[in-house]
Amino acid sequence: AWATDLIAGYSHEFLPEAASFERTGFHLDNPSVGKALSRFGPQAVILHGYGSKTLLRALVWCKLNRARALLMADSSAHLAGGWKRSVKSLVMPLLLRRYDAALTMGDRSEAHLASLGFPRARMVRTPTMMDEGFWRARRERPTLRAETRAALGIGEGAFVILAAAKLSPRKRIGDLVAAAAGLGATLVIAGDGEERERLQAQAAQRGVDARFLGFVNIDRLPSLYAAADVFAHPAENEPYGMVAVEAAIVGLPLVFTAETGAVGPTAIARPGENALVYPCGDVAALAGLLRRLRDEPDLRGRLAQASLLLSQTHDGKQSVASVLHAADLKKAT
Repeated sequence: AWATDLIAGYSHEFLPEAASFERTGFHLDNPSVGKALSRFGPQAVILHGYGSKTLLRALVWCKLNRARALLMADSSAHLAGGWKRSVKSLVMPLLLRRYDAALTMGDRSEAHLASLGFPRARMVRTPTMMDEGFWRARRERPTLRAETRAALGIGEGAFVILAAAKLSPRKRIGDLVAAAAGLGATLVIAGDGEERERLQAQAAQRGVDARFLGFVNIDRLPSLYAAADVFAHPAENEPYGMVAVEAAIVGLPLVFTAETGAVGPTAIARPGENALVYPCGDVAALAGLLRRLRDEPDLRGRLAQASLLLSQTHDGKQSVASVLHAADLKKAT
């Protein structure tokens, strides 16, 4: 259970079918969503993707009731391939033209939508709002850094690499453990999953100082970012990677795979500005980047400062402005 209240302060309604669902997927179907929208009478509706019957019902309601349908999705073109890409290229353009605007998160999601025929003029970059805890960690980082390191038994002079991810094969935390061997670094790994025992054994075998913290609730995550020197995310098949925003807000240099959706020339993880990027699975390249960051404090400082600068738009003001602009975009164009 996440230690955060997701609904306090918001007018909200649980649809009557909600209690019967045990998993998500396209089968998710709330026939009552149309009646609920009619009662509320919105001028615009944000639809988080198109991957369920409920979302498609809501889209149809928007078209019948002249409400603006705003698509919010993090799908990335670099993840589509094979027969799925062929099917999408036929079906998705027909579906996407029903949306009045798209709230995009980065270069990859915009390229994906453009490849499916969605006009770039109707895309609105919308920075994701982040919890206040991350902004507090940004403001109070020196204090939180010292307190958190002391609690974890990590010295002030240690070079700390943080990873926050579910410990599943797709996240490839094993690449990070392998890359850290011989660096003299301390790995702090927040997350749990099926690979934990294997990763712990791998770290012990290679002599890596790795702290496996298990599941870390969202109220404790900002302190871990504050305690780190670098944030690394070796995942494959990553549609976006919200951890990039979290780490950037606190002011960390980023090390990401080129396949991550949050990477891009105008995204939150910008190669050469606040992020160092390498090909997924190339452990030697990952080790080389981590070694550079360990040995070049000036580089580390430059990337960290860029993260602070680039993450400023995630304080919420730009998010609100973007949504309001998207809600009025069709009328304007």
